[in-house]
Amino acid sequence: MMAAVQDGTSGATEVARQVIDGLLPMAADRDRMRTTVDLLAVHLSWCAPMWHIARAARADHPAVALRTLRERLDFNVDRSIAAAVKLLAERGCAVRTVTGSMLAAAVAQTLPEPAEAGAVVGLVGADALGPTAVINIIGTSELARTIPTIVVTTSLKLVPQEPFDRLTGTGFEWVPLARFEAVVLDGEVLPPAVAGQRASALIDRS
Repeated sequence: MMAAVQDGTSGATEVARQVIDGLLPMAADRDRMRTTVDLLAVHLSWCAPMWHIARAARADHPAVALRTLRERLDFNVDRSIAAAVKLLAERGCAVRTVTGSMLAAAVAQTLPEPAEAGAVVGLVGADALGPTAVINIIGTSELARTIPTIVVTTSLKLVPQEPFDRLTGTGFEWVPLARFEAVVLDGEVLPPAVAGQRASALIDRS
């Protein structure tokens, strides 16, 4: 747990993995687990997956819910990386990223050498994706303003409007979804507005 809170280099995906792995051993003590989740939510106020983790921790069977969340995260990470690699390889462009996203870095490292000289596309992750905007590391907005930019992410980053509005963090910026060309989400290539609709469709019971 302390590693997740003190981790200043990993993105939301890796932090979520650390948190879930830390919570699972205490699943039998539900009061302790819920108290821990509440504290983590304060310290990780920038991390959208904490909203999903908190819901799993409050489920009727939290251990099952947390394991399912962890398995779905790993599965969807692989799907999104593969879909983004396919999309960008077909375009044959060079890729420019901003630091901080495990998914974007994995895609960039897997891509072959660009076939089209001079053409560049941006690729970023997302620490949170809400109905109308993305939260990501500073530099994302400038990249999306300068060149066509794609977001690669998973559904663990989707949150509806109210919890999205509560997210805060130093070093992050809020970028309108409309500024991006596409969102690769769980292996699907979506228009940004459709990805936003999926975030909006989630029910906030917090």
